[in-house]
Amino acid sequence: MGRPPGFDRTKVMQAIERQFRRTGYAGTSVDDIAKAGGLGRGSLYAAFGGKSELYLQTLSAYCERNEAEWAAVLEGPDEAALGRLHAYLVKSARFVHDDPDRLGCMVTGFVVEGVDHDPQADERVRQALGRIEGSLTECVQAAQRHGDLDPEADAPQVGQLLMAANRGMEVLARAGLDTVALERVADQAFEGLPLTARARSRRAPRPAVSGAS
Repeated sequence: MGRPPGFDRTKVMQAIERQFRRTGYAGTSVDDIAKAGGLGRGSLYAAFGGKSELYLQTLSAYCERNEAEWAAVLEGPDEAALGRLHAYLVKSARFVHDDPDRLGCMVTGFVVEGVDHDPQADERVRQALGRIEGSLTECVQAAQRHGDLDPEADAPQVGQLLMAANRGMEVLARAGLDTVALERVADQAFEGLPLTARARSRRAPRPAVSGAS
């Protein structure tokens, strides 16, 4: 198969990204990539480069989108920060099951697979995790300023705890735990935060959150 006339580069890259998310770096062949993108091998190399270059390109694009999606959940005014932390946990519980293919996060897949990728890919993953952790820490600090979380709590540590809950729920979802059970986990993780007495006395209903990619 040759290169389709006027092919949509963005759509091809998205299809290849999903192939990598489905079968991992080591489990994805060049033929798999070409088939997913609807291109011949020659056209694939000419347009995008080899497997490692394509993985880095799709990983970088995924990280940018993922960082923006989590930032949209976590950024906002101090008075709503605690609700945003709850929304983060609920979205984490639904993340895998909201995807019809149950693919999960490409960053988590990279870490779990443990393949020796290009150092650029390693750096991009560390950067993505650092940015999301930073957004979480800032949201925790906002909740502290508003009096919803203990001001003496270590905000970066709370952010890391929330990140660990996020990644753990993803692994459990891919292992078969359903959304109802995962939402209970999310609620328990939220209750485990250093909430102030004021925050516990006026807990809001669970916020609605959109699906994730």
